Amino acid sequence: MDKSVHKINSNISWKLLKDNVVAVNTGNGNYYTFNYTSSLVWQWLDQAKTEEELVQLLRAEFPENSDSIPRDIKEIINYWLSEKLINKE
Repeated sequence: MDKSVHKINSNISWKLLKDNVVAVNTGNGNYYTFNYTSSLVWQWLDQAKTEEELVQLLRAEFPENSDSIPRDIKEIINYWLSEKLINKE
């Protein structure tokens, strides 16, 4: 399991609205809305959680989906990296 920490890029402004995160890239004007699960992961990233910790936290939240969680975490992290919303420290 990956013990790297990812950090939200400094040009990303975000806010939690109800249960969903809305993020804006102030550099290019792109905006993103995250579903409930992605919003949880985003908030935990803001707390400097490792990928391993993210998997554990999500498994605690959704034990019925335990098997797919590591793959799902990797997928969302890779997407956010490709969109330059986060970077790897």
